[in-house]
Amino acid sequence: MNKICKEYISEIKALFPIKRKPEKDYIKKVAADIKDYCEEENVTSKQDLYDNYGKPNDVVNNYFATVDTEYVVKQIKVARFIKTAVALIIVLATIATSALCICAYVSYQLADKEAVVVREDSIIEIN
Repeated sequence: MNKICKEYISEIKALFPIKRKPEKDYIKKVAADIKDYCEEENVTSKQDLYDNYGKPNDVVNNYFATVDTEYVVKQIKVARFIKTAVALIIVLATIATSALCICAYVSYQLADKEAVVVREDSIIEIN
């Protein structure tokens, strides 16, 4: 498979807002079909692929035209919830880590101030 076909397939993959098992299966089927077409027709430009399959957004739109709208909306909501939860966890972890570092630094400063200094003086008599 040449570089042009790989770029075309990666453009298609990038346009999918969700990538669950059905979407991955569809991408695999389309990629196999494009690979066969590229090998048989010896594709030299993306325009050849655009003429045969359409632009990448057309390929994605064709898939979503055949899929139930409720499924897509549900998957997008789930993805949004997961992203929000991960972002919240990261923010909370950052705050907790910062608080822990501040407490450790304050403890270090207190321990440094209260450090016991041992001083030994020796007196030598000279006759």
